[in-house]
Amino acid sequence: MVNVFLGQFKLQGDYQVIRSSGMAGQLPGQPTTLDHEWGGLTWQATPAAALIGAVYHVNGNNGAGNATIYTVGGSCNLSKRTLFDRQVATVRTARPQYGLNTNNYGSAAATDNPLPGKSQTGVYAGIQHSF
Repeated sequence: MVNVFLGQFKLQGDYQVIRSSGMAGQLPGQPTTLDHEWGGLTWQATPAAALIGAVYHVNGNNGAGNATIYTVGGSCNLSKRTLFDRQVATVRTARPQYGLNTNNYGSAAATDNPLPGKSQTGVYAGIQHSF
């Protein structure tokens, strides 16, 4: 992982390779190799507020295809221990195996992944509190 700090800005990037020898009963087209790269930019607008943008991309073998996620969001420190976070993201994929939500591998009907050649958009908001 690479982090570059430039004043109020932080550039980040990473590249991962995930390898598996497969598994018994593996579904057709299920990948055994995933190449995953991402890059992001954070602007610390104030000591308490930041705007964040990122792009994530994955390539899978065995006909699993690829997908790209674009996201923009922000965070706001409500106190020293409490953070409010929100994000909007969209995924574009040629295969139904990749979606925004954490789900099982497979078709759109079984997992809520987008249909082939379509996109999926989602919104996330949350509060993090450290105890």
